[in-house]
Parts: sequence; structure tokens; C-alpha cells
Amino acid sequence: MMDGFNKLIEDLKSDLGEGFVANDIWHAKDAQSLAGYNSQPKAVALFNEVTRLLDKTMKGAEFPGLGDYYIVHLENDLLVVIAIAGEYQNGMLVDLSKTTMGILMSVALPNLLQNLQEATS
Repeated sequence: MMDGFNKLIEDLKSDLGEGFVANDIWHAKDAQSLAGYNSQPKAVALFNEVTRLLDKTMKGAEFPGLGDYYIVHLENDLLVVIAIAGEYQNGMLVDLSKTTMGILMSVALPNLLQNLQEATS
């Protein structure tokens, strides 16, 4: 599994270049980073809870549950992308001043989702 996580991180570095700021992969049960790049342990714990509450809220509103990912747009042209594969999550911080939304959505995100699914199955 760790080889898959390391490949995922290396692919993100390659796809996003300088726009790749930070990344963590964790299991939802304990919210402890299993692999990362510029790891953010506090963010892991907090986004684990955000994912749980967001999914609960969506279902409570009779919306479908969360899909494979969600994106949070931050100040200073930064994005948080949380990808979900079963009980595993990947949180990454992207600087859009150093990469494009096109690269993120058309190249990096599809690769991330595939790599995360492969690494956790």
C-alpha cells in the first residue's frame, strides 16, 4: 500500500509542478497521515471531520452522499482538494498561481482518483 501512496504523491508532484503545495493520505478511522508531502497533521484531523459532517449534512438534506472528491477554494488562489476512496482520503493543497485549473481537473485529479483507488484496493 505504501508504494502506491508514494507513487500517488510522485505523480501529483509531476502533474502539478510548483503548484503542488502539500498532500496527506489517511484512513478515516483514525485520521492519522499514512503518507504525505509537506504533511499537515492538523489539517488531516480537521478535514476528516469536515468530510464526515459534509456527507452527513448532504444525506440529511436528502441529497446524494459525497462522490469521489470535493474542492474548497481558499484565499490567495489556493485550493484544497479532498479525494475519497472508501475509508481512505487524500487531501492536497494546490496553488493556482503556479498551475492551472485545467491541469488540476483534466490531468492531476483523474490520476489522483485512479492511483488512490488502486493503492487502497
